[in-house]
Amino acid sequence: MRLLFLCPHMHRGGAERQWATLVPALARRGADVRLVCLYDEGPLFGEVSAAGVPSVCLGLRGPGDPRLLRHVLAEARGRPGAVVTRTVSPQLLGQAIARRAGGVHVFNEHTPLTPAGELLAMSPRQRLLSRLVAPRVDRVIQVSERQAAPLVRLGYRRERIVTVPNGVFDTEGGRDADRAALRASLGLGDGDFAVLCVANLRPEKGGAAFVEAVARARSEGADRLRGLIAGDGPERERLEHLARDSGGVRLLGSRGDVPDLMAACDAVVLLSEAEALPMSILEAMALARPVVTSDVGGAGEAVSDGETGAVVPPGDPAAAAAALATLAADPARAREMGEAGRARQRERYSGEAMVEGYWRALEEVATR
Repeated sequence: MRLLFLCPHMHRGGAERQWATLVPALARRGADVRLVCLYDEGPLFGEVSAAGVPSVCLGLRGPGDPRLLRHVLAEARGRPGAVVTRTVSPQLLGQAIARRAGGVHVFNEHTPLTPAGELLAMSPRQRLLSRLVAPRVDRVIQVSERQAAPLVRLGYRRERIVTVPNGVFDTEGGRDADRAALRASLGLGDGDFAVLCVANLRPEKGGAAFVEAVARARSEGADRLRGLIAGDGPERERLEHLARDSGGVRLLGSRGDVPDLMAACDAVVLLSEAEALPMSILEAMALARPVVTSDVGGAGEAVSDGETGAVVPPGDPAAAAAALATLAADPARAREMGEAGRARQRERYSGEAMVEGYWRALEEVATR
């Protein structure tokens, strides 16, 4: 298969991390894959390129860039059998490239869902553009079953929507020999129960709820609980202020060693108010760490409440604090939950299953 993956950039968000895993894996399986970023590269662009996938960043200034048509025509001349896109602008361009090349267009849906089951923060213009192209898309690959209803409301055809959950491969991160040294560098003592939040620091990612939940749990007796946040974004200054006032939480900034951080901690927490299927949750499960998450998008599907962690209502720091206190009070039980999570991840959310799912979906629609 000749595949063109078209996206805005390859920053460190969950969708980008999923593509950074998926695209090289499809190439290793034998697909002729090319990655094109429209606007800028981002740190994960280099990872895909280093894996041997031909990758290019067009450096466009926006949808109105006069160079846009020339680049679209150039990509069509490569005659990809399938053009895979995510987000609105690449979707429109991908539709044009696929039709001109005689290929098919596959839209990969990673937009987070709100607690009400709606796609997050789509502007009226984005909704209009999505409605224009939606009926013409040949295949939609969503990452959670919960995404289907809002996609159908936008005009995507239900019979063309398939679900392929995100997946992760077994990681080399977090070796036991490194754990003690990394914990020491993070200021963690032997008896501390460390919980980690990995997220872009935007309002919907629940960073403030995480800080509040840790502070509540500590004030109610879980004094050995320590919170860490790995990530960066527009909320960072506010979260640093909240963390200073409440205590018990430290912001680490953007990190390239997330698997090692997860292994150095005792649990992973993500209290988002909107999600699709977070890669950080699956990475935590792969490393046998229990997960506390809010019940939005596919997050509540991935974590089995009471077995592999805790699923709490979105926007409820008190419930999250109670879950954290319970884990911190019984580290042995927390480790059992982590092992159960690893078994669940290997059964349902492995990298191999993800790649197989995309291969089948792409091959079927391209052949048809």
